Amino acid sequence: MNATFADIHAAADFIGPGAIEVPLYQTEIFDICRRSSPFGQRIKQVPATGHPSRFFEETAIPNPGTAGFVNPRSIVAPVVSPTRVERSVPLKAIVSQINYNLFDIELGDQQKQFAYLQAKDLVDTVSGVMVAHDVALWNGNDTSLSTPTTTQYMGVIPQIVAGGLTTTIGTTRSRCNLPVQSAACSADLPCPSTWAWPT
Repeated sequence: MNATFADIHAAADFIGPGAIEVPLYQTEIFDICRRSSPFGQRIKQVPATGHPSRFFEETAIPNPGTAGFVNPRSIVAPVVSPTRVERSVPLKAIVSQINYNLFDIELGDQQKQFAYLQAKDLVDTVSGVMVAHDVALWNGNDTSLSTPTTTQYMGVIPQIVAGGLTTTIGTTRSRCNLPVQSAACSADLPCPSTWAWPT
């Protein structure tokens, strides 16, 4: 048995007659960190086929259009076929590293207060990678899916912008639609005085 002496004044919250209070902590760390985003959870993930990963994309379904409506007594079906395009995407990588110090691990084992901490830190590191993944799904800064210009993803927002599917919404307020509002009014039911009529 090894006896050691320590100055308890440095660690005690209170020292008095019949009582010494030392700080103790709850064994669970109160965690308020967000671990994932709904967007990242909704995207179906599939294994890559190689580097680059290749796949076919169907861009249009076989649709007969108006030619599909025919005389039921003389049926002649229009010939249709799906529109498929070969695509490829280069693989991207997200990495993270956590270093454990053997001294700190041994000290934690001896204290027996946060025995789960190394496992929690490892899980949190993986969660951090997933958060970076989810953020990059939205706004990764690459500018091309097929020929990458950065190591990040090409996020959804840059893909929408690159596809030309954007619009500008004006910031000025439009006037009320008078015919719609007045349609609700009649001789029996006058218009509410709280309606703001355009001037």
